[in-house]
Amino acid sequence: MLKAAIIGSGAMGRIHGGIIGSAGRAEVKYVFDTVAERAEKLAAEWGAEPVTDLDALCSKEIDLAFVCVPNKLHAQVAVRLLSAGINVFSEKPMATSVRDAQAMVDAAKAAGKRLFVGHNRRFAPVYLAAKQSVSQQTYHPHNINIIQNDGDMGGEGSIWAADFQNLGGFLYDTTIHFLDMAEYLMGELESVAALSKSACYPVDDDFVIQLKFKSGGLGAITTCGHASWIFPFERVQVVGDHQSVITEELDSYRYCPGLSKVIEANEYTKLPFEKKWGYYAMHLHMYDALEKGLPALNDGLVGLRAVKLVEACHCSIAQNGAACRVDSI
Repeated sequence: MLKAAIIGSGAMGRIHGGIIGSAGRAEVKYVFDTVAERAEKLAAEWGAEPVTDLDALCSKEIDLAFVCVPNKLHAQVAVRLLSAGINVFSEKPMATSVRDAQAMVDAAKAAGKRLFVGHNRRFAPVYLAAKQSVSQQTYHPHNINIIQNDGDMGGEGSIWAADFQNLGGFLYDTTIHFLDMAEYLMGELESVAALSKSACYPVDDDFVIQLKFKSGGLGAITTCGHASWIFPFERVQVVGDHQSVITEELDSYRYCPGLSKVIEANEYTKLPFEKKWGYYAMHLHMYDALEKGLPALNDGLVGLRAVKLVEACHCSIAQNGAACRVDSI
């Protein structure tokens, strides 16, 4: 049984701690928070030990620490844990700069430890189905169109309230998942061209991003933080040679294999949250990677690449929408 620590007692810390318990492959031994009351309250739910000093935590016997603190703090906490010889899972984004993300990758390599990142959509059933379809030899993806809209960045009626001070910008909130998903489904990006504006919040909250892939494929992402929660607020379509794969939310998947052919469809609406969103499968994947020395679909290099994609968008925005080559970041 792997010994786990939860770093941060907010919504994501609670989610990961709950999955640790239900998966049966690890147990929460420690809960860290700088606010003692929060650490004690959450630790009591799992019979774990509350800790308020990071140095004290680093002296514990821990197989995997889940870093669930605000975005801008991920890197400094993760590097400290990795340097102490502890494997780390970092919620996405792994960092809010390429420099910090690279420091995390370097720390993991220097310590000989594993670094995982919370790109849970790679493990969600709806996107696993999409990946399987577009990866067929008979499917040649030519373009991808992604709509990803947060309904309310203030978080009314949702656990996903944005922490503007520590967010790192809107693209690091949810859109980073879809920059990663674009490459997951279409292959590596060559360049991005992006425009943005501040519409309703004190950060840029409206983006249009053009995508050019090394394969010659094209794509677009439109994303904002103020659309209300009207369905669908998350939609992906990958178009091939008279073929299409369409996902809506993490609920539905449709696949048209060609003209005048039967459309395949799956619905995942009734799955439990942690399974529909890919968290449960991601946990099992990481435990297997640790115990069997297997490669991981959400390792530190995947997280670093996603950060570079965000920064390529920021680079383009700073140049009034001029294309920015991802490999130059």
